[in-house]
Amino acid sequence: MIPRIISAVLIVASIIAVFGFSFITGHAMAMPEKLNAGVIVLGILAGLFHLFGVVPQGRHMRAFASPVVAWPVMIAGIATLITS
Repeated sequence: MIPRIISAVLIVASIIAVFGFSFITGHAMAMPEKLNAGVIVLGILAGLFHLFGVVPQGRHMRAFASPVVAWPVMIAGIATLITS
């Protein structure tokens, strides 16, 4: 239960970081920030897989949907987006 709560919190934080970027930093997204937002969205997708208990059949997708991959992608994406 706790890992799913952590995934939910990181998903909400990622959504706030992507959609609130202009408000948080004071400038609009340039191309590097947009690419970083795309990476964050992939982390959100993996987190949603984990949150809803979806277990893909392929081993690469199963690894992608695990918290071991989803959490660092979202955390690193948020950190690089905000500090850029």
